[in-house]
Parts: sequence; structure tokens; C-alpha cells
Amino acid sequence: MWNRRQLLAMPAALAASAGVVSSAPETALWVRDVSVIDPRRGPLTPRTVVVEDGRITRIEESSSDASPKTARVIEGAGQFLIPGLWDMHVHLSNTKESALPILLAHGVTSVRDTGGRLSEIDLWRGEIRSGKIDGPRVFRSGPMLNGRFSDYQFLVADAAEARGAVRALHRAGVDLIKMHRMTPRAAYFGAAAEATKLGLPFCGHIPRTVTPEEASDAGQWTIEHVETLFEGTFSNARDDVPLAGPIERFKTDRAEALFDRFAQNGNWWTPTLSAFEAANETFWDEAPRPTDAYISRTSWKMVEAIRKEPPPATWLADRREQFPHHQDLVLMAQRAGVGLLAGSDMAARIAPGAGLHRELELLVESGLPPLEALRAATANPARAFERPDLGAIEAGCVADLVLLRANPLEDVSNVRKIEAVIARGIAYDRPALDALLAEATETAKTT
Repeated sequence: MWNRRQLLAMPAALAASAGVVSSAPETALWVRDVSVIDPRRGPLTPRTVVVEDGRITRIEESSSDASPKTARVIEGAGQFLIPGLWDMHVHLSNTKESALPILLAHGVTSVRDTGGRLSEIDLWRGEIRSGKIDGPRVFRSGPMLNGRFSDYQFLVADAAEARGAVRALHRAGVDLIKMHRMTPRAAYFGAAAEATKLGLPFCGHIPRTVTPEEASDAGQWTIEHVETLFEGTFSNARDDVPLAGPIERFKTDRAEALFDRFAQNGNWWTPTLSAFEAANETFWDEAPRPTDAYISRTSWKMVEAIRKEPPPATWLADRREQFPHHQDLVLMAQRAGVGLLAGSDMAARIAPGAGLHRELELLVESGLPPLEALRAATANPARAFERPDLGAIEAGCVADLVLLRANPLEDVSNVRKIEAVIARGIAYDRPALDALLAEATETAKTT
């Protein structure tokens, strides 16, 4: 009996990575005569990429040689193949399960969930692995550590409580620890020490009681958002003061040395420019958008709650004035050698998949070459997770691939022009992706 996923995707190979189980037929998949863009090596002339048992087995110079009769062939002439995209900052508990197939249909084959309900995320992760539902590979932190209680957070008041929370999450098998901005200073360093002892990477905001330099030296694996750079330095004391000017001075007085420190210490940075932009614009704009259909009922409730208390016009004006400085800082960091990660902070009106596409556009608008922006959503996340079998188009890698109709190195917005997605060796052509979107759009109305 074929399950829904097999009928929809007409899968071409066994998914054989990270515990994925599928009863897909053992056939090979050939993507023929396609222009390969591997962020580790750059663009290649047309190649044929061969996938067997969920992994890339070889990459050959294109020729007229016939593929095996048992292989499924995707003709890639005139098209472009990139690794599957990663969204390195999502909140699935705020978007619910309808986001999973939508992410996949937008070429996102891996996500890092940075704070949610562990039980439901693990349920969805298991259903993806078993082939019951369609979605990306999920790495997750479970609940965040913070100095106050709210949904999907552990309240930690001191170092002992923070260490205990980290141990509990480690026993639960999380992939990482996430800390938020209100974490007390002692709790932050207690959690950092315990996570390091247990071999768990820790990420998040830099708490308001900790400087960016201290967080870097403490071994914080990834630093989330641009504005977190200011929360332990000057913005915490300036809640009612315009920040565009102080941020501009920060660029001149402090940023260069800070980014040199990040690069030396190996800290990764997820700027989430698209989330800051959304908080300035799309949360308040009631005009319909094409991607609104992908936003779940749960996320719409978040938008409605935000809109009940609109901020002062002067606050919004100052944030809009800050935004170009944020983009300048991202370019400064990239030039200093800081590893950048692409993340959308998917929740509220940040649509699954489309938010990540916007993040790539904003990285390029900040001055990054398109290839560097692609690295932030492919090779860099794989390196951050120490997964050399992901984020690249090389023999031996997991077959997470996206086929595009236009060249993203000419215009990074071309990542939106998706012809097919291959996830763990299972191929979804354009009709299959459209069917996923149609079904998920209906699910989003009630979840």
C-alpha cells in the first residue's frame, strides 16, 4: 500500500539519513544536464547528478549516455541546482504543523527550531521521518531558558536552576540549548558552563546582563538577531530614547573589534533581518499579501495580539531608521570573517519559506554577493552543525537539493523560482509541490 507521501511525491529513492525511514522503491534518480551551484565550490558547468538510496553517489560531466531503465530522470537543461535551504531560526510551535510542507515546498529541507514545545515538535519530527507527513529535517532546542516565564520557556533564576534545566534538556535529547534576553547573568554563565560540559551547543539572545564580548568568550555557539548586540551594551538603558544614532556610533566605535572577536572565537551569527523588517512593516500592514494563505490560524492570533497595542509612530520611525545600520553591521561581520546563518524567525506574519527567501534578499541588499547569501542558508548551517554530509552537492552527501528555473547568482530572488525539490532523495516535482501547498493552505486555516 502506497502512503499519501509516496503517491504525491513519486519518490525516487530510499531516504537513508538521520534515521529517516521510508518504503519508497529502490530506484535511482538522475538530474541530467543541470548547472550545479555548490556553495562550497561555486558554479559548475552542466553536470548530471546521480542519487541512489537517498544520497548523491556521483556527479558527472553531462553526456548523452542513457540512464538506467530503473532510474527516474529529471531533465535539468537550462536550470540550476542548489543544495536544500536551511532556515536556522524558526518557531514551529508558533506556526504549527501546516508550516512543515510549506517549508519543504519553498526548498527548505532543514530547520533549526529555537524554542517550542518539545513534545509536539518531536511528534512532527517522527512523522516526517516515517513518511507520514512532508517536511524538513528538524533540529530543536525545546523550551528556551529565560528569566521570566512564558510559553515554551524555562524560568531560571540562578546558576543552579540553569544548570538543572540544561541537564533536563540534555536527558530529553535536545540538539541545542537556547537562551533568551531576560536570562539573569549568573543563570547565563551557569547554563553556558553546563552545556559546554555536556557537549551541547548553546545559542540565543545575548542577555541584557551580559556583553557581546563576554558571550563570545563564553563559547556561545550562535548569536541570534542584530539587536541583541545592543541589549547588553546600551539599548537596555535607552528604552525611550531613539537608538539609530547610538547604533551608528556603535558601528564606528565598537563593531569592528567585536566582529574580529566573533571570528576568532568561532561564533556564528544569525542576523534575522527579515524579522526586524517584518516587525517594522508587515505586522502593521493590513493589506493582503500572497503569502498570507500560508500563515496558520495560531500565527494570525499572534498578529492580532500585536496589533491590539500598536507602538508610537516615533518608535516605528526610529526602528526604520535603524534598519540600514543593521544591514551595514551584517556586511561588516561578513567581511571580518564571521560565519553568517540565514534565519527568518518564522512566526506571526513571517510566512514559512517565504521569510527565508526574503532573508536571502536582505543579505544581498546588505552588500553580500549572492553566493555568500546562499552559503548562509546551505553550507554554513551544515558546518555549524558539523554535518559535512549536508549543505553541499558532492558525492556522499544527503540528496537535499532544489532545482531552480533561473540563476540565483544573477539574482538571489530566483530562489523563489522552484521547479523541483529533492529531500533525502525523495523528489517532488512542481505539481507535487503545488499539491503540498494547496493541502497545507487548508490545514493552516484551522491549526
